[in-house]
Amino acid sequence: MADKKVTVTIGSSISVNPDPVVLRVNNDKAKWENSDGIEFGIVLPAGYPTPACGRQGNNYVCTSQTFGTVGTVKYTVTSPGKPDLDPDADIVP
Repeated sequence: MADKKVTVTIGSSISVNPDPVVLRVNNDKAKWENSDGIEFGIVLPAGYPTPACGRQGNNYVCTSQTFGTVGTVKYTVTSPGKPDLDPDADIVP
């Protein structure tokens, strides 16, 4: 299984790169990282496991489980005092 890195940038707003993140079904996990150590959250739709979040060295990281269904998953990135961001994850065969 591979971790697909997603860079989370938090300034006056939140951005992610890449958007969408492309993950292979039942194989890849998304690994969202903020290198400034700013805490954030990843909210997946109902029915998906909550990503594990925490500090890894100076970074703040959230890692998903694998996704079992092909399609597009809209998720939300949150951080205190910032407008939420609603990017996509494309789950491919």
